[in-house]
Amino acid sequence: MARFRGDIYSESIGAATQLNIILPEASEDVTPIISGEPGIMYLLHGLGANASEWTRFSKIEYYAKKYNFIVVMPEVQRSFYTDAAYGPKYFTYIADELPQIMDTWFKIPSKREKTFICGESMGGYGAVKVGLSRPERFGGIGALSGALDFKRLIKDIMDNKDELMGQMEMKGLLGEKTSLPDDQDAIELVKKAAKNPDRPKLIQLCGTEDFLYGDNLRFRDEADASGYGHVYMEWPGEHSWVFWDVAVQRVFQYFCGLDHENGPIF
Repeated sequence: MARFRGDIYSESIGAATQLNIILPEASEDVTPIISGEPGIMYLLHGLGANASEWTRFSKIEYYAKKYNFIVVMPEVQRSFYTDAAYGPKYFTYIADELPQIMDTWFKIPSKREKTFICGESMGGYGAVKVGLSRPERFGGIGALSGALDFKRLIKDIMDNKDELMGQMEMKGLLGEKTSLPDDQDAIELVKKAAKNPDRPKLIQLCGTEDFLYGDNLRFRDEADASGYGHVYMEWPGEHSWVFWDVAVQRVFQYFCGLDHENGPIF
């Protein structure tokens, strides 16, 4: 395996930012299941984390080699993958600038059918928002315990019912009124995207003891009602790496066209 960790300058952010990349190079440490041209997965972090969390808390390097994926792990701070009203444009960075950087500097393939986006918690929301906003770029989306009812979360924060973020921090993201446009609402995006015959395939996973379980059920039900045709999976689990380390393997299996319900877990 090859793993690169460094800093790049982003025009969208207006600053240098950390970037981790895993390359499934030829080696004898892991026996691959998939061969040929590798896929690429943009793997997004959660609130309060950074570009290193997937390499710290999961076996993502092993899975990248096993399923033959280049994995790109960027950093967006606590931005909810949003172009902030009073701050950096993290949505633009992930959705538009980063793929260009990958192509220009790393010559990483960008074929839609081989390009995917996935994340956990805040990153699950980001993956859905970016993937559904750029369906021409991503062939598949994975959401692990995603914050998929962002409107509910915003309301709870502004009503002092949730301490994940402060009120001023939320205003910095969305403006003084803290209203969420439809093009940033995962539920509205999935309903709209269901009308697109070339929509990305979508897999959603959540633990039944997760504090975002209710939000995930609402997203699942809206996606089902819209006729999107996505895959939903749940099993006992909390908002933790014990769940996500298994869930991301199901995502790789789904993206590779393997048995994502009964395939082996490593």
